[in-house]
Amino acid sequence: MENYRRTIELTGDFNIAYGYRHIDSADSLVFIHGFGSAKEHFRHAFDVSSLKRFTIIAIDLVGFGKSRGPESFEYSMEDQACVMLKVLNKLKTKSFHLCAHSMGGLVAMKMAELEPERIISLIDMEGNLTPEDCFFSGRIAELTSEEFEKRGRRKFEEDLREAGLEDSAMSEYLETFNMALTIALYKSASHTVADSSTLLVDRLSRIKNACYIYGERNRAVYPGEKLLREKGVPLFYIEGAGHSMATDNPEELYRVISSFIEGLA
Repeated sequence: MENYRRTIELTGDFNIAYGYRHIDSADSLVFIHGFGSAKEHFRHAFDVSSLKRFTIIAIDLVGFGKSRGPESFEYSMEDQACVMLKVLNKLKTKSFHLCAHSMGGLVAMKMAELEPERIISLIDMEGNLTPEDCFFSGRIAELTSEEFEKRGRRKFEEDLREAGLEDSAMSEYLETFNMALTIALYKSASHTVADSSTLLVDRLSRIKNACYIYGERNRAVYPGEKLLREKGVPLFYIEGAGHSMATDNPEELYRVISSFIEGLA
């Protein structure tokens, strides 16, 4: 666990928290979490047998988990992508597989577009593609920043706490949501909703070795699924899982990811 709790400083007043397990001469898997989440969402990746052969890096986005940046940070997907790439530069990670969840899928797509030569593959786990995907961020983006700060965040956390009584994934999500800065939550939600109105499926289909993963419980729920199939993007489904597939069924998720990567060789 010592290797899991690391921090790195970047110029411009950034202090970024990350988890790291290095395997000599191994491909690297870089995990990018979603809205209101943190690197701990991928904690099982460090232990499952299917990923033992990979170097693993899980990073807290700026304003989430224990990562912090300057007050001037805008929390756009491109801003986050640039910081993630700088962290990987510091870690001397030349090329890597990107594994991104929910809002993190938008950050990962931007990383792949900014530096495509470094991306071996992009595994998008229910990343935001259409407005219908923006379930939590959409609720927040409907408010003004003042409304969210004064009462919106508190109401959102109360709803998560109630949902957590019946769903352990929501209870866990509340823990990481509580760690996020209010400004990071609001601005990230606004950027996520704005970005989801663009042709994200087209963008994803143009990225080398991209695939998309759904939790089985979300099969045929979101319109992006049909669009992805029409574009020929490989689709996978994680049995017994919903949106939080990395905690609902981590063994199956990471087996699917490992198998997809093996198939690229």
